[in-house]
Amino acid sequence: MRIAMITPWNTNSGPSTHAELIGREWVRMGYNLKIFAHDGSKFVEGTIIQEDEPFVVRCWGTSYWGKEDWLNPKPILETNFDIFVAQNLDILPKKELLKIYPEIKRKSVTVLVWHEGFLPTDPTFYMFDWDVIVCFDERYKKLLTKVYPPDKIKIIPFPCHPILRDDKNFARLKLGLPLDKKIVLMFGYSVWRNLPVLPALRELSKTYPVHLLVLTQDLPSFKKFIEAKNKYNFPIEVRWESPPLRKLYSYLHASDVCVKHVKDDELNKNRVVLSSTVYLCLGSGCPMVVSDAKIFETLNKEVLKYPQSNLEKFKARMIEVFENKKSLTETMKAAEEFVKTHSPDKIARMFIQLFETLVSERGVVEVLRHVRAT
Repeated sequence: MRIAMITPWNTNSGPSTHAELIGREWVRMGYNLKIFAHDGSKFVEGTIIQEDEPFVVRCWGTSYWGKEDWLNPKPILETNFDIFVAQNLDILPKKELLKIYPEIKRKSVTVLVWHEGFLPTDPTFYMFDWDVIVCFDERYKKLLTKVYPPDKIKIIPFPCHPILRDDKNFARLKLGLPLDKKIVLMFGYSVWRNLPVLPALRELSKTYPVHLLVLTQDLPSFKKFIEAKNKYNFPIEVRWESPPLRKLYSYLHASDVCVKHVKDDELNKNRVVLSSTVYLCLGSGCPMVVSDAKIFETLNKEVLKYPQSNLEKFKARMIEVFENKKSLTETMKAAEEFVKTHSPDKIARMFIQLFETLVSERGVVEVLRHVRAT
């Protein structure tokens, strides 16, 4: 089976995370994969963070990440594939893709992976006749049934990075981090969202040897945390870095805890959202302390949650980690089970089963069409 996928790839975005986890698994399973990826961006979320594999062709750009929409159709039209997968249609150059979509549809089964937590208003979005639309859970399906027939919508959960462990001290030595501190990791282009918990970390630093490590290549976030170093009287280390996946896992292995503080805004209240970052990080074995924002609502026992406006509860959660309390052990067991349930090999196989069904149905339709014609 030959699979083509148009998607962000080797970037620090949710669609890229999803595409990479299942795409690399398809390659390991022996399937022929071709990736049609975007050209990168000046904005951090669209920046290419590691070297591409030989099966990746960069042939489009998007206004979503600060450039013009464009598409070089030649690589797509000249590649033979049985399955065509599109990740996150709203960020793709839709009008340009629509021009060649009839040819794509003629030679392959088409599948859209729905990342949008809303129904786009651009009419171009609904001009594609997808064979199947894949979403991550019932929340998304409920949204999609407002515009698509229920039998066209399939649920396949978002994958987690597989379990990957390493020695904490070895990881710290490799990364030049202190061996005798409680390392609190924050990272990403939206790392500025974590700024409200800094007063609580300062209080904790009076009792515990807290070392806050911030990784980002978002300039406003970088500047804010540099300013915080002068404002708060505890160690804050800021690195201008958007690490590729393997190095990110080294940072997670080196850390005592990863913090994701998000406050709900009016936009998120009206959308279906999911934290691809948590799904990406759970396999590392690094505890995750997160707020009770909507973006984390699919996660329960697998993370340590606190009310987003209650810093005392945040501190209590951090103490659970620092003192390795029983509740932490239970959380880490739940996280491991969650990762196993959402492992890339299981999710990738669910897609393959779907593809095989679609190809088989397409073959039957083609045979019937031929019979009728003769």
